Amino acid sequence: MDMQQAEQLYRLMFTNMREALAILRLDVRNPDAPPQVIEMNPAAVKLCRCKSFNLQDCLVTDCFPGWFDPDRFKDHCHRLAAFGGSLELGEVCRDELFYRIRIFALTDNHIGMVISDCTRYREEEAEIADLSAKLEKEAATTDRRVAERTAQLEEINEELDSFAFSVSHDLRAPIRAMQTFAEILLDDEMQTAAERNAYLVRIKTAAQGMDRLIQDLLAYSRVSRQEITLEPVRLDQVVRDAAQQLELTAGGKAYRLEIASDLPTVIGHPTVLVQVVLNLMTNGIKFVPKGVVPLLRIWTDEKQEYCRLYVEDNGIGIAPQYQERIFKIFERLHSMDSYPGTGVGLAIVRKAVHRLGGRIGLESKEGEGSRFWIELRRAE
Repeated sequence: MDMQQAEQLYRLMFTNMREALAILRLDVRNPDAPPQVIEMNPAAVKLCRCKSFNLQDCLVTDCFPGWFDPDRFKDHCHRLAAFGGSLELGEVCRDELFYRIRIFALTDNHIGMVISDCTRYREEEAEIADLSAKLEKEAATTDRRVAERTAQLEEINEELDSFAFSVSHDLRAPIRAMQTFAEILLDDEMQTAAERNAYLVRIKTAAQGMDRLIQDLLAYSRVSRQEITLEPVRLDQVVRDAAQQLELTAGGKAYRLEIASDLPTVIGHPTVLVQVVLNLMTNGIKFVPKGVVPLLRIWTDEKQEYCRLYVEDNGIGIAPQYQERIFKIFERLHSMDSYPGTGVGLAIVRKAVHRLGGRIGLESKEGEGSRFWIELRRAE
């Protein structure tokens, strides 16, 4: 290939390249003068802002005003002309488009400049970053769901173990009692009428206890599996409904009830909340020392978007080491003779509050009563 043909090919390549190309000349006699543009391809001409471009006295600062710092650009060009090499000058934004600028040495007084449109690459990088953020968010969501499901499975397994124990112990105990007393009635013909009545009463008591346990198990199952739609619920109406039901379930037992006025509205489920409050009330009038009239106090405390409903009693209290245990299903701290119960009531309360998206807690000291609280989101 001769020189003329090679020069034509290089000229075609210079003219047709998509990147903006410019050749700059340095004034070696005046180092403070800005580099002068002596040649540009059509792509560079489109970016040029010099209205009098004549390839004779057009300065680079006139062609590309504001694209770079003039003094630093001039120093970079003289350094490259003296020592050779190339230098990336970073990105410039013009007319909502992004460009990368690179300069390199040609001769001891000529510098080449390449301006590349990197807008598409920046958009692709932004899309990749956005996609990566979405993937990280989905991964975090998946990890959270896996952790929640794992916790649910662990809780279910714990409940199954407790249920197996209850079936083998709590449910079988009244069955054994009924079987024993029935065998005595059948085998011993010398019993008096009073003895027979006593055995029949014990059989009846055992059957009633087993029925209560079965009913509590069914209630716990319903709370765990029923469909719950959250909605604004007025706590004053919930407490009134629970208080009316307490009068029916108390069996004539005397108690005092103090309810604060102007209870707020929360996000929950009315039927489930009534059951929660009723269980806490029932618990409060059941576990009191002999000779003490139960006193229940109910009020709320609002904090930002949450509200705490307190149910306080003057009962026997709960030692710190047992305060987590009482919320587990089938857990009883006292014998049936001292305080009757199935050990399911507070487990129902905790399960229901968790289903409502809330929290439950307890403040208590042994012999000084208990203060249960449930925390729910306030309605807008």
